[in-house]
Amino acid sequence: MSSVLRKKIEAGVGMPPAILQFDDFWGPLQASVASWFSGTYAIETKAIPESRRLVAGNIARSHLETLSYFVFKSRFSPGLCAIGVDEVGVALNAHHRLQQPSDNLEGVSELFRKLLLETPVVELWSLVSSGLADHRLNGPQAPLTDFSAAAGGFAPAQRYLVVEFAASKDGQVAKICIVFHFDYVQLNADEFQQTRARLRQASAGKGQGGDALRKSVKSSMIELEGVLERLTLSIGECSRFEVGQLIALPDVDTTHVSLQAETVNGRVEVGHCEMGIWKRQRALKLKTPILEPFTRELAKL
Repeated sequence: MSSVLRKKIEAGVGMPPAILQFDDFWGPLQASVASWFSGTYAIETKAIPESRRLVAGNIARSHLETLSYFVFKSRFSPGLCAIGVDEVGVALNAHHRLQQPSDNLEGVSELFRKLLLETPVVELWSLVSSGLADHRLNGPQAPLTDFSAAAGGFAPAQRYLVVEFAASKDGQVAKICIVFHFDYVQLNADEFQQTRARLRQASAGKGQGGDALRKSVKSSMIELEGVLERLTLSIGECSRFEVGQLIALPDVDTTHVSLQAETVNGRVEVGHCEMGIWKRQRALKLKTPILEPFTRELAKL
């Protein structure tokens, strides 16, 4: 990448260095977008971001409204908030899916073109969200919603990371816009920086009691919790709780339980489980390998 292009990419106003250096975020994101461009438009690209901007919620919303956009529900997609596709991208997708020349699409309505785009956008959501913590499918499809139900509700006081990618085919340039809730990205970036700092300290401590430290850490006890669901209630609602009261959990899925550990640096997700019964006792069965954010901290112990 040229120095001029790099400066252009990193010129986002107020973009913290920790975000720009968050390799565990940018690497998988670029790989997912590159794979999507290849599968959707048959365009091979490295998917280097054309722009990365930190903007207020109302500005992010206004930009999305100039595109064919899809918004995702915060309960199932707390970080990835929305995806927008420009007119060229919409037309290329319709051309690809209908197997019709571009000049034969004039009679295809704008609504139908957007409906043709929904499945590919859901596929992009799945690709990107697979590398993000706490994202999951809501049934067979992505959790589509309106702006108010997205993380932060796209309110003016909320901040969003807007990342745009472009790819060209036959002289046409298709662009997509992916919007993340900034608080989510910042939290994960801070954890990434803290993990790297701890690993550097651990590496520096080798040969100076490092073995004893590793043994001590490995023998330390931590608490594990299986989190089935979380609810957000007002203080007033909590103050009215009564003995025997039933609290509904409409979206509970016993095949998706988050196994979490409480550490000195906060709560860390260990893996995903499903709940079952073993010898008349409740049990959790791991469905995934131990997640990378947790194993990174243990890698050099």
